Parts: sequence; structure tokens; C-alpha cells
Amino acid sequence: MRRNSLTGLAAVFVSAAGLAASMLMAGSAGAVSGEPVITLDAPAPVALPGAPAVAGVNFDFHTKAKNLTVHDVTLTVDARGLSKIAKVAFSSNCTAHGLVATCSESFESGSDPKTGLGSMTQLTLTALRGSRLGTTGTYKITGQSTHAQIVGGTGSVTVGGPSFGLNRLADHTNLKVGSNLTEPVQFTNAGNRPARGVQTVLAASPGLDFADHYSNCKYGSNGPVHFAKCYPKGAINIAETAALSAPVRLHVNSTALFTYLDVLTAPLGQPGWPDDQGITWTWGKKSAPALKLKVIKAGRHSSAPAGSVSLPQTGTVTDYGIASLKARNTADFAVSGASAQAGAGTTATLGFRLTANGPATLYDRSGGEGVPTAWVTLPPGTTAVGHSANCSPWQEDNPTAEAKGPYVCSLPSYLVPKGQITNFAVTLRVDDVVAHAAGSVQLVWGPDPADSHRPDFDPRSGNDSAALTLN
Repeated sequence: MRRNSLTGLAAVFVSAAGLAASMLMAGSAGAVSGEPVITLDAPAPVALPGAPAVAGVNFDFHTKAKNLTVHDVTLTVDARGLSKIAKVAFSSNCTAHGLVATCSESFESGSDPKTGLGSMTQLTLTALRGSRLGTTGTYKITGQSTHAQIVGGTGSVTVGGPSFGLNRLADHTNLKVGSNLTEPVQFTNAGNRPARGVQTVLAASPGLDFADHYSNCKYGSNGPVHFAKCYPKGAINIAETAALSAPVRLHVNSTALFTYLDVLTAPLGQPGWPDDQGITWTWGKKSAPALKLKVIKAGRHSSAPAGSVSLPQTGTVTDYGIASLKARNTADFAVSGASAQAGAGTTATLGFRLTANGPATLYDRSGGEGVPTAWVTLPPGTTAVGHSANCSPWQEDNPTAEAKGPYVCSLPSYLVPKGQITNFAVTLRVDDVVAHAAGSVQLVWGPDPADSHRPDFDPRSGNDSAALTLN
């Protein structure tokens, strides 16, 4: 099973440098009251690597307006504040005059504007030779449109920075429900500036609880995922290897099956995940012990000032890791059928369901490949004339499949806790009355019933199919 990050549930996991956000915002000129507002997401502060390496800067926007289409946006990027530290290259949608560029953009928002708005505008930054480590510059983005108010912002760029390379985390299998496990966290500063401190984010997926709570960690949850953000004291010199003084201890609870520990370690002060997830944090008790750092291999002292923004992660250096943890547990899934009476030329709606009996939570981070579906065969003598939103014909844009099936009915999420009941429905027109016309609902693992293999964690086969009967 591929181990994806918590996309759609808690966050999108990428390098801490790419997740940071400054809070300097600036409004655009010439806005008209009542126009829809398109706002730049606060630009992430950038730590600039030494030449010839480059740093790329992308810009995202958001709006509250639904189904918005604006094609006449002009963004102005004023990068003159970077003139002493970086060479600036603008994307192809921009026309540059020195370090000021005008960039053409168009934005479209769907029915759910929370998905955000990407942009074509990008910056590519290369440090000027001789730029002093720790020197900072800024740039500013403004915008205008005749159909919307564009709210821009200001971003910062600093020469050099720390860069934490996290050691590979250990995977675990065959874990006993009720047991505890330990996961050491160790990292090395592979950057060109020291860090004045460390912050480590731990995310325990469904089925796991933190067995220890520390006074210098804050704790919170986003749905079924538990977070801890810890601040162990201690500066990290260049090339220094350090570790959390105690391994992360996790309790395997009764809902564990396929679960994960996600770890992100970054320089102290690095903004970013999961700060933007709306989590309510609670600090560990003051009476609890503090989580500390221990030096595994001493680094070298530097005259460069300490940094709080990570360099872009390159090569094998990554500040983020996932430990895959598999427990000995079961998760039983079952389908139900339905029956109805209908005469020739009339319609009947058959409602059926897929139930998660547990006890484990199924948490599939492969993108949906490990979650069951209901494969529906229609009773003979019928034509499908409607279906619930979570069902669709097995083949799109095929009138025969739309009319005669089979239909595939899907769960709403790749997170399926014990007790979840998902209701489905198909509406059938009776073309020919057939006594006891029987279709079926079949529990399927994978995209095709011919390749379906019931997993070991669901040992009961007797509730994997049910009848759909008319007359």
C-alpha cells in the first residue's frame, strides 16, 4: 500500500519551507466596493541556497466567490527589494522592466472556492555571489482587474538557512492492540546556517494515541488525527546530528489497522503545517517532564546568524517522514440488499447500504485503492433511470452502461470508522415484469470484481453480497 500523506483529512505534507506563510498583507489600488475579492495567500518566507542552486516561488490565491471567472487580472511583482541578494527571473506570463514585472493572470473558482486558486506567476531566485548569509530582502505583489478586487501581499527572502535531514523512520507490523511502540526521531542540519532551536510536529493517525505528554509540547486534533508540536531546547549547529531525548511512544488502540506516524522537524520559528489547519492546541501540563534534545554528533560553529526558515529540500535530504504501522486487527464490511414491487412501465427505487462493522478503522492513504465499493447488478427486465450521487455506471459516457449497469457505489472517504453506514440507491423502470427478478449488490475490493480479493482483515465472507429483488 502506498503511503500518501494526510491529503483531504489533515493537511498536505511537503517540505516545511514550502508550507510556511508570512502575515504581511497589502491591498490593491482601485478596487470597487461590492466586487468579488481575490486574495493572495500570504507568501512563504524563502531561504535562498547558495549559487548556482535556485529557489522557486509560487503564488496561490483564494476567494469566497463561487463560480467566479476573471480573465483580465494583471499582477505587478516589485522585486527591487531583492536587488542586493538575488538574481530574479520571472515566469513567461510576465513582462519585466528591471526587477518590476507585470504578469497576466486569469482565475476561475468552482462551486467550492475552498479549493483555492493557482496562478501562472512564478519567481526563480538565484543568490548573488558574495551575498552575506542572513541578509534579507523583500518583494511586493499588487494586482488589478475590472471585474474583481485583487488583494496582494509582501514576501521575504533570506540568504542561506538551516536544513534538517530526518533519519528514516522505522516501519512496524504485527502490532498487538493495546501495546505500545517506540519511534526514535533523529536528524542532521545539512544547511549552511545554524538553527537557534527545533520544532517537531508529530501526527498520529487513527488507531494511535500519544503515550507520553510533555510540558513543552502542545497537543490538538484534526478529526481522528492527533497532533503534537514540540519545542525541545537547544541550538543546532551546521552538520550537527541530534535526536529527541526520548523516542516517540505510541499506544495502539482498538481501532488500529493500517496507521501511520508522520514526523516533520524544522528550525524553531518556521511557520507552516499544521498551523493553518484550525487546530485548537492545549499545552502539556507544567508538572510533566520536558522533551529535550541530545547531540549524537557535534557540528561546527559558524559566524553566520542562526536561521528560522529552512532551505529548499534537495537530494536525499528531507525534513518529513512517515512510519507505517500495521496492527493485528479486523475490520468487517457488509452490504445489504432491498426488494420492491412495481408494475410494467412504472419505477421503483431500491435503497441498500454498505456498513463498516469494525472494530478497526480502515484508513487508506493509497488514494482509495484499498477501500471497498459496492458493485451493483440490476434485476433483469429493468432499466436504470436514476441513482444516488455516490453511485455511477461502471463505464462513463456509455448509454448502455447508464441504462443496464452494472453500477459502482463508492464510500465518501478513504477513512472508514467502525459504525459508518453508507446508503445508496438506484431507481429502476420495469420494462418487463419478471417474477422474483433478482439483481445483486457485491462487496468489491479494487476497481473490478474479476480482480477482487477480500483482504485478510475482513475474514467474514457471508455478508459480502445481497440480493436486489423486484416482484
